Amino acid sequence: MAFKRSNLEELLPDLRVQIGDTDSTPTYSDELLHAILRSAVSALMRRWSDKYYVDNEGVIYRNPNETFDWSSPPVVQRKDWRAITLQASIMIKSGKKFSESGNAVSWRDDEISYSSIEAAKQRSSTLTDDIVELDGLFPKTKLARPLYGRLKGWQHGW
Repeated sequence: MAFKRSNLEELLPDLRVQIGDTDSTPTYSDELLHAILRSAVSALMRRWSDKYYVDNEGVIYRNPNETFDWSSPPVVQRKDWRAITLQASIMIKSGKKFSESGNAVSWRDDEISYSSIEAAKQRSSTLTDDIVELDGLFPKTKLARPLYGRLKGWQHGW
């Protein structure tokens, strides 16, 4: 498998916990989660200014022009694991939310009522929590704030 050249397989338990796939028979296969983790690294490339590269076979490489805390191995630094796990979780939960969007129903008759809307809201809430945490790992920086004022020595005289 192409992932043996990186250490993404070490993120599988963390990702399973993050998405709640901890039953004795998991919902997602390891191969699918590997592919999602690889896609997560690709999705984070812009935020990391191409810190890692992913080739066509899914092998992850370090950008030789970047500075890393430790020399390789591991290919993916441990401090980057949380961001990759969160991005993969967002991708999974977003897809699940989209595929189940038509299943949220509510009905009531004289004796019985049923609603799956609260469960859908809870799933949406965990997705939002992941997005907020991931955004917190990559704070936005402002380049400069514009200054407004009069130009000294210039008068408006039409």
